[in-house]
Amino acid sequence: MLKPARLGLVAGALLYAAAFPARAQVVSPPPSAVPIPVQPKPDSGPDSARVKPDTIKPPIGRFADPALYEIGPQYEWNRAQLFATGALTVVDLLDRIPGVTTFRSGWLATPQTATYDADFQRVRVFYDGVEIDNLDSRTGGVLDLSTVQLWSLEHLSVERSAGEVRIYMRSWRAENTDPYTRVDIATGNEDTNLYRGFYGKRYDNGGVLQFGGQQLGVRSPRFAGSGDALSLMGRVGIAKKGWSLDAFVLRHHATRDIERAVVGRPPVLSLDATTTDAYIRAAVGGVESGPWAQVTVASLAFKGTTGLDRNVSATALADTLERRQSETQYNLSAGYTLGPARFEVGDRLRALGGTKYNVVSGRLDLVTPIGVVNGFVEHDGFRKTTNADAGIRAQPLPFIALSGSVARSIPVTSGGSAQPTTTSARAEVGLKLFGPWVSGGFITSDRGPGLAPVVYDTLLLPTEAGRVSGRTASIRGPIRGGFGIDAWVTKWDTAGRYQPLYQSRAEINYSNNFAKRFPRGDFEIRVAGIFEYRGHTTFPLDAGDVQTDIAKTLSGLLEIRIMRAVLSYQQRNILGYPYQVVPGFDMPRVLAIYGVRWDFWN
Repeated sequence: MLKPARLGLVAGALLYAAAFPARAQVVSPPPSAVPIPVQPKPDSGPDSARVKPDTIKPPIGRFADPALYEIGPQYEWNRAQLFATGALTVVDLLDRIPGVTTFRSGWLATPQTATYDADFQRVRVFYDGVEIDNLDSRTGGVLDLSTVQLWSLEHLSVERSAGEVRIYMRSWRAENTDPYTRVDIATGNEDTNLYRGFYGKRYDNGGVLQFGGQQLGVRSPRFAGSGDALSLMGRVGIAKKGWSLDAFVLRHHATRDIERAVVGRPPVLSLDATTTDAYIRAAVGGVESGPWAQVTVASLAFKGTTGLDRNVSATALADTLERRQSETQYNLSAGYTLGPARFEVGDRLRALGGTKYNVVSGRLDLVTPIGVVNGFVEHDGFRKTTNADAGIRAQPLPFIALSGSVARSIPVTSGGSAQPTTTSARAEVGLKLFGPWVSGGFITSDRGPGLAPVVYDTLLLPTEAGRVSGRTASIRGPIRGGFGIDAWVTKWDTAGRYQPLYQSRAEINYSNNFAKRFPRGDFEIRVAGIFEYRGHTTFPLDAGDVQTDIAKTLSGLLEIRIMRAVLSYQQRNILGYPYQVVPGFDMPRVLAIYGVRWDFWN
């Protein structure tokens, strides 16, 4: 009998077999009947009538994104691809990554967390080279990913090493001298309303002016979490061919109403919080090749107030005063790119809570037509460990690929680290079948003392120390005729804390720009169907563990681009299946979100 947990791969394989190529009919455009007027001489008209041509200026900052080594498509997205996924938050995107398990107690306004190999400490976020640390003392050290703004990015890549997941984000940067404006509007169930606006311009002298904002509101009548959030970003600076200097700020103010759980479970308390991330950055050197160096001085700040539970049966909350925390990071990085090889070193100095922590790291990437080699080493004074990992993807034949990673973490005894020495490994072998890659592999990892997501319940216990192991299988890549598939399943040897025994995701997508009918590229359509499965998940408590039921959701996405406007419609949990990701908190039944994203070049 086929286990329900494998429905993700089965659904993907059945839809793959039924895929067929789309055909388009060629229609010749009619000739113009209007004669073309004689063009005047360049100096015959007034200067005000001349249109200054658009030019692309040198980019702001220097980046050396890590070389990824997945089999099949890599887990990276540019700005257009990010929005085309339908993801509204970082956890929406992380749901696509095998080995990552995300949690949320409701819809967009609720806390959002994630584990990798069932460990909350193994998901790290880097925004423009600045590591985003948790500064809220009431989350138990677990970063609330709802505070990381996906809408502000131009590029995101996920490096899935054996020991941890590192998420590298690049903020949106303007490059054109023509002013760029964009407006996004979306609405949907649970009184969801979303508005975004962007403006960016480069000047003839290399100067840059950018600003943008997002307003989000949710009023859920079915206890899926209500709240509002306003995010604002801005950048000013200048960039020449060999150097750049800029200042950037991203401010996020969110309010969350108290979220009541079912009988017997405590609520998620209300919150009024502001996070502010800002930096000044100077960079010199080449963009694509040669040596480069960059200095970033960043300030991270959190200010928040947790509300009271005024229910007569509620337990008194000792801390309802406003809490503040700030951090300063000094980041120095330098690198050299020579052909297929890239080398980078970095030094990160944190000043947090009156104490300074130093992190020194190095990276070497080698990218060739037959494979990728990736090496990373880090002496982390903040976590009091020395970490090293290596990854490889080898493709000796066009239809065979091998991928793997090993990682080791050693505690710094002089720093009084409580972490043990851990070793992790993952490996996959893939076979290319007429387009997509079919692969299978394993994951195994040691774990030390972990963290607990106390933002959902202050009595939750942390993840356990020990070894976790599991097996993975996937089908990923283009099929033919515009169809593609991205399906995977993970089965762990045992179901542990915050770790379901089975987890899978399957997506069948289709995209076509009908190039023969629309040779100027003015039209494009993208359709996707997604099935997600998650087994029982245990949340440990001293009074007795609680467990979620099996979660199965079917979702769909439709995007139509007409010139520079994208009409978007997505429906999540189409069948209205009742499920919970965190015990006691019902997820929304059927969610429909629709809207438009519209670019303007003035």
